[in-house]
This record gives sequence, structure tokens and C-alpha cells, in this order.
Amino acid sequence: MLFPNLGQYSLTVSNNMLEVYVTGAWDINMATDVVEEMKSVVEEFNDQPWAALMDCRRWVLSTPESQVIVRESILHNIRHGLRRSAYVVDSGNVKRAQLARTHPEMNSSDPMLALYKREYFTNYLDAIKWLRAEGFEP
Repeated sequence: MLFPNLGQYSLTVSNNMLEVYVTGAWDINMATDVVEEMKSVVEEFNDQPWAALMDCRRWVLSTPESQVIVRESILHNIRHGLRRSAYVVDSGNVKRAQLARTHPEMNSSDPMLALYKREYFTNYLDAIKWLRAEGFEP
């Protein structure tokens, strides 16, 4: 099986939610690209509470360097209103283990981190239901 050389992504904002759809294999350049584009999108939320729906079902995997960039970006996003993240992944544990490495250090003294929660789902609709129950609408 051949994996694509580079991944792809799309960002869509609807109400107080950002949907991120990712595919393929990710390296540091791909992670940098998405992080830079996300910064301008996150500004649109004006530091108000918002949620992210991360569809990772077609994502392959990523390099350790890209995980560091994504983790720093998530911390930045939390400081700018990100309150909930719903990750839709396959039922296997490999992707979930890699995604866990992008989770910010929650033992920090930063009070904003206490407002953030991340959950994993294998079903897209279950992720939407959880985000709605948490007060976020696509």
C-alpha cells in the first residue's frame, strides 16, 4: 500500500465551530501550513468560546516534529477561546496515540487549560451530538 507524499486539509467555520478535515501523511511543512492558516481563522472567533471538530479518518500519520507544532497551536487556540475538541478517528489505537501527543500539557498553571476538553469518537454524528450537548453548533 502506498501512502500519499503529502497530506491535505480543509478548514470550515460555521457558527461557533471550526471543522478541520485532514487526509494523508503529515510532515513539518504540512503542519506549519495548517497552523498558519488556522491562526487567521481563529481570530474570527474574537476570543469567544468555540469548538473544533477534527475529522481524522482519512489522515495517515504524522512525524514527531509536526506533532510539536500542532500541540503548540492547540495551546494557542485554547488561549483564544477553544473550549472543546471532538476528534473523529478510526477504531484502532495508533492514530489516537499519535493524537494524544498533540494534547497540551494539562498540568500547567494556565487557567485557560481548565476550560478545555477533548474527546475521541469513531462516528462523526456522535462527535456532532457531543459538541451540541456542550453548547456548540455547526
